[in-house]
Amino acid sequence: MKKILTLLSLLITGITTFAQQKQYINPDAMPPLSKGYTQAIKATGGNTVYIAGQTSVNDKKEVIGKGDFDAQVRKTLENFRTVLAAANAITADLIKINIYIVDLNADKLAILRKYLKDFVTDKPPVSTLIGVQALFNKDVMIEIDGIANTTN
Repeated sequence: MKKILTLLSLLITGITTFAQQKQYINPDAMPPLSKGYTQAIKATGGNTVYIAGQTSVNDKKEVIGKGDFDAQVRKTLENFRTVLAAANAITADLIKINIYIVDLNADKLAILRKYLKDFVTDKPPVSTLIGVQALFNKDVMIEIDGIANTTN
């Protein structure tokens, strides 16, 4: 019985040792970042989840919000959350996102930021924003992919 308890204790200790840990890295030698941005994240433990590009397409493969960037951002983030949830992850588990916007301009950037502030936590993932000429469908204006690290 004592051996079983010892093995069980070691197993529990080992499991907690591998719990997810994220270190947010913003070197002082770099220019100060705007609120909502992080230079790098070092993640250990947990499980890595790679999220494919999400867009504003619904379950019937129809583009939601044709010509309406605001509607497309909302639906894209909703789809992204749905995929995260299916992987037992939440937005706080994100360590990297890439955002692709067709014909990027200041108005689209303002709309994106309006929704991103509620999408990411106070510890935002590393992110890259890329203006592109086109995406896979002529009606799609935004696509977001990412990487999450979760203990689930």
